[in-house]
Amino acid sequence: MKNKTFVILCSEYPPFMGGIALWAENLLKTLTANGYEAVVLTHLTRSHKKKGVRSTREVRYIAGHDWQKLHWLYRLPTLLKYMATRKELIVVAATWDDLQVIHHLKPLFRFRIYCASHGTDVTKHVFPRKRKVLEKINRIYRSVDLFMPVSKSLDLIARSMYPALRCPTLVLDCNVLTDVFTPERDPEKKKALRKQFGIAPECKLLVTVGRMMAVKGFRHVIMAVAALRDRYPDLACMIVSRRDEPESLRLDALVKELNLEDRILFQPPVDNRELPKILQASDIFVLTSEPVYCPFYQEEGLPRVIPEASACEIPVIASTTGGLPEGVRDGETGFVVPNGDQEALKRSICTLLDDPEKAREMGRKGREFVLEQFSGTSMTTRILSMAEQEQ
Repeated sequence: MKNKTFVILCSEYPPFMGGIALWAENLLKTLTANGYEAVVLTHLTRSHKKKGVRSTREVRYIAGHDWQKLHWLYRLPTLLKYMATRKELIVVAATWDDLQVIHHLKPLFRFRIYCASHGTDVTKHVFPRKRKVLEKINRIYRSVDLFMPVSKSLDLIARSMYPALRCPTLVLDCNVLTDVFTPERDPEKKKALRKQFGIAPECKLLVTVGRMMAVKGFRHVIMAVAALRDRYPDLACMIVSRRDEPESLRLDALVKELNLEDRILFQPPVDNRELPKILQASDIFVLTSEPVYCPFYQEEGLPRVIPEASACEIPVIASTTGGLPEGVRDGETGFVVPNGDQEALKRSICTLLDDPEKAREMGRKGREFVLEQFSGTSMTTRILSMAEQEQ
């Protein structure tokens, strides 16, 4: 066992659809597989209790009635044990919020702090700007030894807002399970997948995936389908998202207004073992996220589903919002279209639907890109470079 110990702080675990929990799992597995001691400290939820989840050596589930405000207090006894007994301790936080109060202990126990950023934890403070909140975050970032955003765009935003963030950056983006997200090249099997999800076997299918929020820009895809229905009578779009958010009502009204009830399919979220089937059933993956200013500023980091779609050899169309362009090689693995540019979006969709061979080639190059940049092997290299940094 190597001398360094990593304590990973996150509020979501284990993974269901990806996100922070999958980030934490990837760190944990990579570090322990390479001889480091690592442990995740996370929230014991009602769901965990129902499932009878128990803490292990590597994952500690911690109870707490007001976790959102007092997570630092509930974690503190376990953290103090590690701080007092480990010679070289690194606290790895999913967001700056996980470091509240805890960062004050750094001078006393001389541990290091690595802090990630996944998107909203940074962007929501762009607008409205609350002076006291910004000062608090700046104080926390002053204690950070390594900043690990999921995209270069997040790094730029954070450094423009927090002058105390002067440590090095290591972009630690999405880890894609390339043995799970694989291509389905057999046309008959692809038809069977479509049948499983109630999709017409011969239709031209766009798929988009994400939270049911305005920032995902689902409305742009819906409007593109409406504009292209005469050209492609069999064009359809599946939106994979929860239906329990207000944005769902706005999309329902838009679908009804444009008479697209038979072309827009809403699919409840599925876990990471089922999502590949939906992606494999599609012709094009589209994510047209857009910046949103209400109730606060939101901009994407780098949604994991973009490289996951590429891993399935599906060409990707993404907007220029946030870190989305970092997941696409424009003109090679798909297209990057200016945010809100309907003409560019329609043009990209038409290019791929009219030239199936080009779409297949982009899909093949997309998987190569993922294996190079987002696979377990490439992410292991970056995680170990993080682990091997000297004090």
